[in-house]
Amino acid sequence: MKSDHRLGRNFYKGLAGDAVNILLAAAAYNVKRAMRALLNLLKRISEMLSERASMNDFSLSNAF
Repeated sequence: MKSDHRLGRNFYKGLAGDAVNILLAAAAYNVKRAMRALLNLLKRISEMLSERASMNDFSLSNAF
């Protein structure tokens, strides 16, 4: 479990260092989750836009 969230090695000294290490690992985990959620949202928006474009059958040959 420690290696999954980069807690296997602590470079900070003392009890405060342990707390800092946990906080930094948790922050990195939350940022990673937020980035994954944002990527999924952007993929869904892109898919919706491409579906709309295909429904309209818009192409450059029809535009000119």
